[in-house]
Amino acid sequence: MSKNLKLALFDYDGTIVDSAIMIVEGAIEAFRMCGLPDPDPQKVRENIGKPLAIALDEYMPPGFKVTPNEISEAYRSWYAEQGRLGLQNEPLYPGVVDVLKELKTNDWLIGIATNKSRVGLTNGLAKHDLSDMFDITLSTDENVAKPNPAMAIKAMSELGVDKQNCVMIGDTINDIGLGVNAGITSIGVTWGYNNKSLLKSAGATYLVANANELSILMKKLFI
Repeated sequence: MSKNLKLALFDYDGTIVDSAIMIVEGAIEAFRMCGLPDPDPQKVRENIGKPLAIALDEYMPPGFKVTPNEISEAYRSWYAEQGRLGLQNEPLYPGVVDVLKELKTNDWLIGIATNKSRVGLTNGLAKHDLSDMFDITLSTDENVAKPNPAMAIKAMSELGVDKQNCVMIGDTINDIGLGVNAGITSIGVTWGYNNKSLLKSAGATYLVANANELSILMKKLFI
C-alpha cells in the first residue's frame, strides 16, 4: 500500500448520471414483459440504488408466481437493448465530469462502485465518452452488492491504496453503507435519490449539494 495514492470511488446512478427516468421506464417494461401490472413509479424511484432483484421485491404485486429474479432478467434484457441502440436516457449531472477531470489532474485515482449491471455501466460510460476516465470500475455482476464493503476493499487492494486515503461518493444509503462498512470516508451527494437526512443517518462523513461543493471538499481532503 502507498501512503501517497488517493482513491475516489463514485457511485454511478444518481451520482454521475440521472438515470431515474430510464430505471422507472425499465421497471415498467420488465413488469409488462412478465405479465404483471405496472409498478408504482414512485416506489421504483425510492428503491434506486438497491441490488435489482431486492429492489423489485419491494414493489412487485402479491399473488403472482413471477420471481424477482425473472423480472430482473427481463429488466436487464430491456436495458441492454436500449444501450445497444444508444437510447439510454441518462443525462450527466451538471459539473460532475469537471470534478472527475479535476481529480485526475490532481493525481487522484478514480473508480466506480455501482449496483448497476456491467452491461448497463459499460453502455452508459461509452455514451458519455467516459470509458477511459476511470482507473477501476466495479459492478454488482462481479462483486457483492453495496452496502457490503467488497467493492471498496477490492478497489483499494488492486490499486494499492490505504483506506485512510480512500473516499466513497454517492447518493444513497447503500453508498454510505459501503463507506461505513469499509472504514473509509464517505460523501453523500444530495442531488440524487436519497435525501440529506437519510444520508446523514446512514453515517455520511460529509454532505454536498452540488458539484462545486464536492470540488471544494475534495481539494481539502487528505492534504
